[in-house]
Amino acid sequence: MPEKEEEGIFDYTSVFQDKEIDDAKAKDVSEKFGSLLKVITEDARQLSEYLVAESSTVTQICTYLRSILSELDLSVSLPQKTVPELEKCKELILNSQCHLIMIQKDGKVESKLLEKYPPETILMVVWFLIPKLREEVSLFMKRVSVRLNFLEMVNEELKNIQSPFETHGEKPIGEFQEDKVKKILIPQQ
Repeated sequence: MPEKEEEGIFDYTSVFQDKEIDDAKAKDVSEKFGSLLKVITEDARQLSEYLVAESSTVTQICTYLRSILSELDLSVSLPQKTVPELEKCKELILNSQCHLIMIQKDGKVESKLLEKYPPETILMVVWFLIPKLREEVSLFMKRVSVRLNFLEMVNEELKNIQSPFETHGEKPIGEFQEDKVKKILIPQQ
């Protein structure tokens, strides 16, 4: 049976179907088949490494998100198109504990940790969430900045108010107490 070539792939099935086995052809098939198996084995090993790394990264991302959302006390409504496989939902919410909450059209509510979803779903949620996080972190920073300015102003005023009380007599109060402690604990000669 003649060897056929279709798109660069040879038909080696004839080796198994012919009544007589052509040793050269069988050797060629064996080498190519062995080479193909080695490539598949290497790809499978690489795939295994990728899956472990992906799982670890997903866990880290969800841990960071949980911490950030909790600190900001932030829950975010997500559009249904964010997670196409969950389009049957009436509402989709990522809460501050990093649970993806699905409110069905019939009113049924389901909640599951984000990290329990497939990586594709997590990536879609994160893709939508990042711009919202930028806004929230910016607002949080402004609130902290205003508080810090007031605290620094109060701190400076209290420092100014306290300064007359620090230099009572010759020595500041702290040095006076330190001298008393030294006299009591260190015997004088």
